[in-house]
Amino acid sequence: MRVIITGIGDVGRQLAEDLSNRGGYQLVLIDEDEEKCDELSQELDALVLNGDGTEPEILKKAGVKEADALVATTESDALNMVIAILAKKFSVPQVVVKLNRTGLRTTCRELGVDHVISPKLSAAMEISSLLHGYDVLDFSLLIRGGARMTEIAPGDMVGRRVEEVDLPSGALIIAILREGVATIPKGDTQLQEGDILLILTESEKKMEQLKDIFGQLELKRAKRPGEVS
Repeated sequence: MRVIITGIGDVGRQLAEDLSNRGGYQLVLIDEDEEKCDELSQELDALVLNGDGTEPEILKKAGVKEADALVATTESDALNMVIAILAKKFSVPQVVVKLNRTGLRTTCRELGVDHVISPKLSAAMEISSLLHGYDVLDFSLLIRGGARMTEIAPGDMVGRRVEEVDLPSGALIIAILREGVATIPKGDTQLQEGDILLILTESEKKMEQLKDIFGQLELKRAKRPGEVS
């Protein structure tokens, strides 16, 4: 599996180290810091390129046309979105973008980005839970048991109430992300344009059934152990 990572900051470096240690990946790293690139080339089993990930020629040099996945993890949301657009133009099957601003998630979806991660949002929610005295569930336990977390826009269900959405048995809407704020939906909660639904399903098969309900081809799911997305 050929994976390109652009922007080797904290998140990009951790991902690169993890994939390098796992083996089985053709890893390509892109960063503008020449000193950092020299260091990475000595430490990791990867092709390291010193350059700007928003430059098509750099992406071509990285083998973007043969890439299975591209992960944009620079410190700039704007740059990450530009890189994602380029990756989609090169028909990269999986494009993952790191965003600091949750309000841009819907825009990324409209651009065709496959997966969006928001480290600051995840960390803030976890810290808030800890401060309120709640233990935070290790979601990887659910993933190993076959469960999947799907992130999807309401699509054809815009304007419907949650209770009107005929979900398959084994699927549950656990939260709605609206304007950067996550809420627990009630039966009479009306789905709006721009909402992001977080749906827990008991299996991959159940997740696939959601495509017909919401009239969409693109689903965002939590990663399985060993996957990049």
